[in-house]
Amino acid sequence: MKFKNIQEEKKYYEQEASQEEFLKWYKHQDLPTYEKPSVTVDNVILGWQDEQIKLLLIQRKANPFKGKYALPGGFVDKNEDTLEAVIREVKEEVSIQLDSDCIEQLKTIATPNRDPRTWVITVAHLTYLPCMSQVQIVASDDAKEVEWVSLAVNKAGQIKLDGKHGLIDLNQLAFDHEEIIKEAVIRIKNRLNYAPTILKILGSTFTLTDARKVYSKFLGLSLEELDNSNFRKTQGKFFEELGFETKPTKGRPKKIYRLK
Repeated sequence: MKFKNIQEEKKYYEQEASQEEFLKWYKHQDLPTYEKPSVTVDNVILGWQDEQIKLLLIQRKANPFKGKYALPGGFVDKNEDTLEAVIREVKEEVSIQLDSDCIEQLKTIATPNRDPRTWVITVAHLTYLPCMSQVQIVASDDAKEVEWVSLAVNKAGQIKLDGKHGLIDLNQLAFDHEEIIKEAVIRIKNRLNYAPTILKILGSTFTLTDARKVYSKFLGLSLEELDNSNFRKTQGKFFEELGFETKPTKGRPKKIYRLK
């Protein structure tokens, strides 16, 4: 079939041809006219150990940003869902098998030039890793080293990362991972008063004291400032009481709860 111009051809295949004919035409005629970004995933993985919020960071083995701290992640494979990519990349880079129930999508970032290699859109995720003390991390693939660093937020909302070699400057993280971590913290703080999913890092059950400790790390408050009786009154509606500990670590058994 001959057409007077490209506009007439385009109109025919979009409005008159069958879908099969349209898709065949589109693949060879229209698709090449569009820019094609690459897609990656990045993952803010949080845990709880020694009464500290822990964030998993890798140290990049190769360029770009060789030697810089970064979040685990990588390129999405052909015909792969971003959630599948998150699970695969974390397994490849740090040898952790994630449960999809502990992962939520955080934000899509398409800022031009965020990756010096090419146009890359990333889909950032947030993962709550329960019982992280039972998880063994091993650096592989793009990771030279892997490390759990302590994360705390002060009253002004400023984030502090403390690694094994001292404080880590957020401005020195690879790519725009500083922005992604800040987005994760904002989401967690905003949800504390209606959906405190961050408590998943404590495991399937927890005590109110442990819950208060987690809250305190994101609010920049001491346990004394986060009064126990008031906490129970304002936050208790999100928890289901299950009874008492069967094997208390010390002292009298405490009541245990789970998220509703």
